[in-house]
Amino acid sequence: MLIGAVAASRNDMETSFVGLFWMLFNCFSTTGYVCYMRYATQTIKLSKFGMVYINNVLCVLFLVPVAFFKGEIKLFAISTALHTWDYGFKNFFAGFVGFFLNTASLHCVSVTGPTTYAIVGSLNKVPVTFLGWFLFKEQLSPKTWFFVSISLVGGFLYTFAKIRSKKKSDHDNKQLARGTSTLSVEPLNSNNHDNGKK
Repeated sequence: MLIGAVAASRNDMETSFVGLFWMLFNCFSTTGYVCYMRYATQTIKLSKFGMVYINNVLCVLFLVPVAFFKGEIKLFAISTALHTWDYGFKNFFAGFVGFFLNTASLHCVSVTGPTTYAIVGSLNKVPVTFLGWFLFKEQLSPKTWFFVSISLVGGFLYTFAKIRSKKKSDHDNKQLARGTSTLSVEPLNSNNHDNGKK
C-alpha cells in the first residue's frame, strides 16, 4: 500500500520538501493519536458517547482561538450569504454525522487495533477514487489504475494475514485450554484411585 501511494504521488502536479514534511508530520500525528485512542478506550472509565463529547469539546478549545486570530470568525460575521437556514442545516448535519463517525472510530479501535484502523482508513481512499471517476467523470490514467490496484492488493494481503493470525491464535488457545483441562482432571483421577485402595 505504501509503494502504491508513493508511486501515485509521482503523478502529482508538484511535490516539495515542505509538502513531504507536512505529510510525514500528519502520519506521525495520526499514529500517535490512534495509539493513544486505543489506550484511552481501555483505561478511561467513560462511555463511547462521553469520550466523543469530550474530544469534540477539546477540539473547540483549540480551533476557536486559531479561527479568531486568522480572522475567520469576523469573516463569518460579515458574510451574510452564510447566515441562511440552508447553510445552518448543512453545517449541523455535517457535525451530526461527524459525531457518529468519531463514535464508530472509537469502537473500531477498541475492538480491533490501531493497525487495522489505519489500514481501513487508507483503503477507503480506493472507493473514493472510483466514485470520483464514476460521478464526476474524472480521468484516470493507466498508471493511476495500476497504483490503485497495488493498494487494493496490499489491503487484501493484510486482511489475509490477519485472518490467518486470528485462526492460529484461536487454535493455540484451544490447545492451551485442552491441556489445562487435562492437567486438572488427572489429579482428581489419582485421588479417586488412592481412596479406592484405602
